[in-house]
Amino acid sequence: MKSVGIIGGGIGGVATAVALYRLGIYATVYERAPRLEEVGAGMMLWPNATRVLKELGLLEDVAARSGSSTHFTVRARSGKVLMNIALGTFDVPALCTRRSDLLSSLLSALPREHVRLGRELMHLEQSKSKVRVYFADGSVEEHDALIGADGMRSSVRAQLFGVSDPVYRGYTVWRGVAAYGGRAIRHGYNSETWGHGSRFGILDIGQGRFTWYATANVRPALPGERKGELLQRFAGWHEPIPELIASSELILENGAYDLPPLPRWTAGRVTLLGDAAHPCTPNLGQGGGMALEDALVLAKCVSRERSVESALRRYELLRRRRTGHIQQRSLLMGHIGQWQNRAAVSGRRVVTSLLPAALFEHNLRSVYSYET
Repeated sequence: MKSVGIIGGGIGGVATAVALYRLGIYATVYERAPRLEEVGAGMMLWPNATRVLKELGLLEDVAARSGSSTHFTVRARSGKVLMNIALGTFDVPALCTRRSDLLSSLLSALPREHVRLGRELMHLEQSKSKVRVYFADGSVEEHDALIGADGMRSSVRAQLFGVSDPVYRGYTVWRGVAAYGGRAIRHGYNSETWGHGSRFGILDIGQGRFTWYATANVRPALPGERKGELLQRFAGWHEPIPELIASSELILENGAYDLPPLPRWTAGRVTLLGDAAHPCTPNLGQGGGMALEDALVLAKCVSRERSVESALRRYELLRRRRTGHIQQRSLLMGHIGQWQNRAAVSGRRVVTSLLPAALFEHNLRSVYSYET
């Protein structure tokens, strides 16, 4: 394999190009947008993700732009701590970062000519030895393999296997970034607060900045005033939740969607990666981590297998079980977190406060200890 085309210039697509480039394989990223920017506020990089960044030689750069995470607390809306989960000791840190900062670090490891903007995929054709890619601007490119890293509503997936409509899971997610200098947040302690059909998470992304997310059992609204709605919805919740909302300049709003595990990702010389292959709800903070894992596993398969087709099949075989587990676990956690019935919420609060944190720490270790 000498040349790989990658559709989609998000974290998964660029990370794949970086991993392949390090092996001496010319990987070209095609992004339909006129400029590269990661849409989103902040994200968690658990040890399974930072382990990939270390292998790509980017961990130090990403860590310098990020905040550290040593504990994760679950709170009631009054602020009472229901559970304090220590993340434990790993060979690499857990970080919180802005998605745009992570993308910038990845792009810094890739020569500029490997990224081509304003290229919208229209059609692809496979032969025995090549994949031909047709774009909306009339250009045509050929590669030994093609990777669809174009998100939950993937055009590559639709052309390979037909359209798969994402499944709405019954709640909306808001995200923002705000500066905060108060004392209500302990250093290294990130948190999620549970209410009735609503949650609010706070992640320290470093330098006095925090990314936050909020959920509620409502459908996404038409574009409009989000800050006032959220301040009203989370009025009375513990500090600094109202302050973070009020201090945010830009608030993003999206429905919680995913897809059930797909029957397959690969067809000949074309495969899927990241959200194009296994989109999940955001409840474990593993969407970006799964894309980074995919990128490194795919690159290693390419370096070890004797043919393009066998490399892509091997990649899918190695990734399906893990990503399917994360999808199902994230879906379950979102379902529990969005409980609205008062009796169910009261029971959840009691059980959470009584269960030993060590049980959760042990279960999480199986997720974070993954190595490609």
